[in-house]
Parts: sequence; C-alpha cells; structure tokens
Amino acid sequence: MPATTFASAWQCYAAAFFAASIACYAHCETPHFTLGMPRRETAHAVLIVVGLAFGAVCAVTLELPVPRWVVFVAGFGVVHVPAAAILFVKRVGRAGKS
Repeated sequence: MPATTFASAWQCYAAAFFAASIACYAHCETPHFTLGMPRRETAHAVLIVVGLAFGAVCAVTLELPVPRWVVFVAGFGVVHVPAAAILFVKRVGRAGKS
C-alpha cells in the first residue's frame, strides 16, 4: 500500500466537517471572550489568514483520495483547534473578557 493512501475518503470528509465545525465555534465564541473590537478583529484576521495559508499548503502538498477543497477545509479548521480549546475552557470556567 502506498504511503499516500493512509486515509480513506470518508475519514477525510469527516475530518473536514469536524474541522470546519471547530472553526465556526472558534469564530462564534471569540466575541464573547475578547475585549474591544480591535482585538476581536485581530483575532479573527489572524485565524483566517493562518488558516487560509495552512489549508492551501495542505491542499497542494497532501495527496489524499478526496478533492483538494476537502483537504483545504480540513487544514483551515485544524488551525482553529487551539483557539477553540482555549475558548471552550474559558466558557466552562465562566471567565470574563480579556
């Protein structure tokens, strides 16, 4: 089995859906925990720009059995995982804006 076929198509679609959901969560929760509009806009912009760059690199370099847009979406969403985790912990701990 070639090294590039380590994931089946349904796993790639599932990962992309899950990653896109995480990205949505991060962007929806950011305003609740970020003080001031400039900080919110900066947080959104950084996540989007880094997500676009990482998604593009993933789509170009990875050879998976799915369309490149699925790989792009998965890469875009993966960048949002740390932010979403932090926002989730803040939500559970009922933290204020920072």
